[in-house]
Amino acid sequence: MKKLTAGVLVLVLSSSLAVSMAQKKKSDTVRTQEIEGVVVTALGIKREKKALGYATSQIGGGDLQKSGEANVIQGLAGKVAGVQVTGTAGTPGASSRIVIRGQKSLELSSQPIIVLDGQIIDNSYNNNAGSGTNIGGVDDSNRAVDINPDDIESVTVLKGGAAAALYGEGARNGVIIYVSKKGKKRKGIGVDFSTTVGYDELSNMIDLQKTYAAGTNGVTYIAPAQYGADGLALTSGTNQSWGPLISSVPGLKSYDNVKNFYKTGVTNNYNLALSGGGENGTFRASFGHLDQTGIVPNTSLKKTSFNINSEYKFTDKLKAGADFLYSNTTGVRAQKGSNLSGIMLSLLRMPSTYDVRDYQTPQGYNKNYFAAYDNPFYTVYNNPYKDETNRVIFNGHVNYNYSKWLNATIRAGVDTFTTHAQQNYSFSSNGNTTGDRSGQVIIDTFTKSLYNFDLIFNGLVDITEHINMNYNIGGQINSTFFNDQYSIGSTMLEINQYNLSNFSTFTAQNSDYKQIRRGIFGSLEFGFYDQFYLTATARNDWNSALPKANNSYFYPSLSASWLFNKTLGLPDWVNLGKIRASYASTYAAPLSYNVITPYTTPLFTDSFGPQLTSPYNSVGAYGFSTMLRNSNLKPEHNKEFEIGLELEMLKRLHFNASAYKSTNYDLLIRLPIAPSSGYSSYYTNGPTVENKGLELSLGYDILKNENFGWDFTLNWSLNRNKVTDLNGVQNNSAMGNDYFSGNLTPTISLGQPLGVFYGSSYKKDNNGNLIIGSNGLPILNSESQLIGNPNPDWTGGFRNNFRYKNISLSFLLDFRKGGDIWNGTLARLNRLGMTQASADNRTGTYIIPGVLEDGTPNNIAISNKTYYVSYLGDGSGSANETAVEKDINWLRLRDVSLSYNLSKVFSQSMGLSFIKNAELSLSARNLFLITNYKGIDPENSFAGSASNTQGFDYFNNPNTRSYYFTFKFGF
Repeated sequence: MKKLTAGVLVLVLSSSLAVSMAQKKKSDTVRTQEIEGVVVTALGIKREKKALGYATSQIGGGDLQKSGEANVIQGLAGKVAGVQVTGTAGTPGASSRIVIRGQKSLELSSQPIIVLDGQIIDNSYNNNAGSGTNIGGVDDSNRAVDINPDDIESVTVLKGGAAAALYGEGARNGVIIYVSKKGKKRKGIGVDFSTTVGYDELSNMIDLQKTYAAGTNGVTYIAPAQYGADGLALTSGTNQSWGPLISSVPGLKSYDNVKNFYKTGVTNNYNLALSGGGENGTFRASFGHLDQTGIVPNTSLKKTSFNINSEYKFTDKLKAGADFLYSNTTGVRAQKGSNLSGIMLSLLRMPSTYDVRDYQTPQGYNKNYFAAYDNPFYTVYNNPYKDETNRVIFNGHVNYNYSKWLNATIRAGVDTFTTHAQQNYSFSSNGNTTGDRSGQVIIDTFTKSLYNFDLIFNGLVDITEHINMNYNIGGQINSTFFNDQYSIGSTMLEINQYNLSNFSTFTAQNSDYKQIRRGIFGSLEFGFYDQFYLTATARNDWNSALPKANNSYFYPSLSASWLFNKTLGLPDWVNLGKIRASYASTYAAPLSYNVITPYTTPLFTDSFGPQLTSPYNSVGAYGFSTMLRNSNLKPEHNKEFEIGLELEMLKRLHFNASAYKSTNYDLLIRLPIAPSSGYSSYYTNGPTVENKGLELSLGYDILKNENFGWDFTLNWSLNRNKVTDLNGVQNNSAMGNDYFSGNLTPTISLGQPLGVFYGSSYKKDNNGNLIIGSNGLPILNSESQLIGNPNPDWTGGFRNNFRYKNISLSFLLDFRKGGDIWNGTLARLNRLGMTQASADNRTGTYIIPGVLEDGTPNNIAISNKTYYVSYLGDGSGSANETAVEKDINWLRLRDVSLSYNLSKVFSQSMGLSFIKNAELSLSARNLFLITNYKGIDPENSFAGSASNTQGFDYFNNPNTRSYYFTFKFGF
């Protein structure tokens, strides 16, 4: 694989070429729309591109599919300026987080809403039967994973508030609009089929030492945990690898446990579509099936989807259509992170003298080098987390076009799904929440439904010969309902039988949720002499989640564009010259049930130890929630200004620049309060956060003729996030709960970006030198300080496409500059003596650069172990700041594909004229990564896509490198 990787890399970089997979392909639908000047905007309303006073970006479905990602959110990575996508891991179905123009909230999501064919759909992350914390358990899917990328025709990204204002709250984070492929007028029935086989392999790994054995002081060897005749541990063993040389202990040898554990994952993907249409109607029906096994043994994702859409024209004025999607998604997930059953936690700490494949006793119980951890193989085979989601998305619409000046649309839809998840913890596993290794089962059934109803009237009115007005008015109702039924059984009666009746204690909980939002909206667009455009929108919402006094809120937007190429009479080769500006005000309400403090069942938990729940020892409890609610809550309020410049020249060059300022007021927050009040936190409105940014995109069609095609697109963006007003919040307060208590903390700090790292640090003199104590180690500051910022300086992407006759080559480079990462994984491995660096000079000594307390240069030597445990590691006396890696950069080959169009071979050489298109392609994903990060991969999200906490790396599951072979044909 290394030779293949190097070969493809040389080919890509030496050619500096790639292609648009031909301008004749479906993936060019978006470019065609751009040339024709039509863009899909809010509520599915199509508008002329020249009239828009705000930034939008379009991506073809072909570009989305080139990435090979099963998740349509992850498929957007590196493709759009101002859009940051972070994958959590390379395991099947792992979630992806997407943020547009910076983080805007603390408690609410900062992710955009997702729209599929006019229907707002759910993209939530529900770790239904997980550990109750984002930093442990398994990494579940965000629900966009249910969408089949092969069914997507195009994607439109609405970035600013003005672009999204008509969608209402939530749209202040932006909107991602997916449009499905539709049927077209044609003779007969069109058939499109594709099949893909792919292979995943481990992409990167920390360099682990295989020279020294488990033990202490370089002399004492500590044997692995010993197990008795009953299969239970007699001794604990150790996770320390500070023992003697492996070669000095008779009978010992080293194992490559990483290689022995991870395997090659296999993906099979099949898609079949039938489509057709005539004068009055069109249809498309598709079937897709994905079967993916992961590099982690016994992990998988299976997805089967059916998609049907149709439209029928009853008369010249009346037409109706419907879109229907059914998907069944099942997963077997991998344990992650801060978790005694966590795969990477146990695997990377494993002394190399222990064979990871020796994972269970004769009785079938957990067997490991350290009795406190589950063996990774035991975890994947005996502690499975399995989930199954059945989902239906239906959207129907009726359109009556009375005249040019009056068009009416009624659209109604539902997105409903049920997830059944079950987490088993085998007898002897350390992962169960009670922490007693007595076995456990957690069963959860989660049902969620989103209902949408839109009524829209629009039309075009010619006021004079040179002035016209385009209007939209309407109303919308959005309702969200969910029900969660959760049961946990603890202490097995019969070993490893996971029926709830087989447990001596069990707890059942259920919750219901309802939120209804009603809104009315309108927009007026005036066009003057086909050169000036002015658009105003207004919307008012009423939200059931807020107190009556605050549940109604009004938000307007105003945007303008000037086509200066026409006003100034510029030459015809300047196809478009536009200056635009916009202002928007948007809101976002809290989740329901935060106005009145409810009674709850007590739960006490942390990320390491067992959970304590009621009833406990058969004694029940009931009391007020520990979080005090607020009867005066207000919605979060966002105001955004944007200006931009767009140029199109020679019908080849496309340039787009945007600058924006987004201010977010009254952010919802949980503030700590005195326990003497009977509560631990208070839910209220708090800080103000500002985002300022710049976005640039450039595209150029270098060559475009029958035999040659060469084009590229480049995007670049920066965002500066800053807390501008604490509004009663204590400075340097913790942000959320997704971190280790007492360690590095993501904080809310005045004048700093959200989530900056606060933690322990070392004293320094006026020249920035470390002050060293008498023990040869730096002296700790008495209080935590600002030690890191996870936000990047800027991000970018470069897509290059090249075509020569029937051969196409395309690649996407993804850039990131700056941003800090807390590499807790490397710090802990240094502490345990597992890194190769800690073994390179095991008998040597180190002098840490710095000065003594009297100002003289440090000359105190410390042992190798002290250096790696208490300075570079996270042992006693160390500071968090040494684990924070500064200014992390990367250059990633996100995807590369080489394709050959076989259509002429079949139609001309073989006489199979009924075959309209055929293509073979070889593609790869995440083929190489150039970075200064010392960890496994700087693209990680330890807390998962549901969290606003970023920049933490603590035994995250690794990413993958993938290779795909695809055959497509249509007739």
